Amino acid sequence: MSMLLLAASCEIPFQLEQNGQPRIYVQGIVNNGEVFVNTRLANPVSGRQLEEMPMDVRTSLDGNRFQVEVSAEGVGTVSGSTTVPPKPRYYSLRHQSLHIDTLSVTKITIELDHAPEEGEYYGICIRRDQHMVYQDGTQKDTTSYITPGYLLTLIETGKFDLEDFMQVSFDGQFLGGPEYQALTLVTKKQFQGSEYQFYLGSFDARLLDGIRGAMPQGNTGVAGGGITSGEVGDQNQDREKMEPKVSRTEYTFTFYRLSDEFFFFAKALFQSNFDFLSNMGLIPANFTWSNVKGGLGFVGAVSSITLGPYCFDEKESDEEN
Repeated sequence: MSMLLLAASCEIPFQLEQNGQPRIYVQGIVNNGEVFVNTRLANPVSGRQLEEMPMDVRTSLDGNRFQVEVSAEGVGTVSGSTTVPPKPRYYSLRHQSLHIDTLSVTKITIELDHAPEEGEYYGICIRRDQHMVYQDGTQKDTTSYITPGYLLTLIETGKFDLEDFMQVSFDGQFLGGPEYQALTLVTKKQFQGSEYQFYLGSFDARLLDGIRGAMPQGNTGVAGGGITSGEVGDQNQDREKMEPKVSRTEYTFTFYRLSDEFFFFAKALFQSNFDFLSNMGLIPANFTWSNVKGGLGFVGAVSSITLGPYCFDEKESDEEN
């Protein structure tokens, strides 16, 4: 896919604070009742510099209200809060094998107990585990995280929207970590009533590969909050050149309900990957979203359900669980 970007020169006036003060960066996340708080000391580019120091962390989880307060000597106190969302309640997971031109894909339908409304935010993590036995008797197990697809044919690429593939790294404890576990953000837009449908192995994976390859330093998603396609995980190219004698693939779907704060911070983290366009004057600069008072970072919450693992056989379809 080729893209042509045309833009008039523009300026966005703003001033950098040259003599800022050190501040606390905090990520406070509650995940299915478990609390995770990560703190760091953020020093300004110029001005007073401090070394890492002990921090006093206080958390409160009262009903569905989660609050975090962090303080350190000479830096002050930062705080933030969020409302814990209810767990997603699903009715069924169905799959269907489809053959479109040269593609063989699996269509997945997750049906919830209601049709999401505006302001309801979700996310999905798709884990793929493969066990392969090769002709020489060697074996290999791999784990990767893949992107849900929405397009099946070249004609449908006219509907391609990068916001359908907003993706960040989330390991259940920290958002934007270096070990990439792809969490794809899902909004009401991706639902048809109460059903969320997507494909495994669809045409748009090729489009995402092209976008990822054009981004600075290749797959900047690993740097925190980008976009990936296909898989991210352990790969051995020499071994993959051999034809496996036996292969078994299992998929596990973790479906999340996200608090408003988690979604907005994750979206801003994703968008930050495309700030290289602002350096060329093609888009306005992206500024980080935060709901923390007195510092940097965010406080958010997620609730999730795990579906699977499933081993999809092409001879089976429309399986309900």
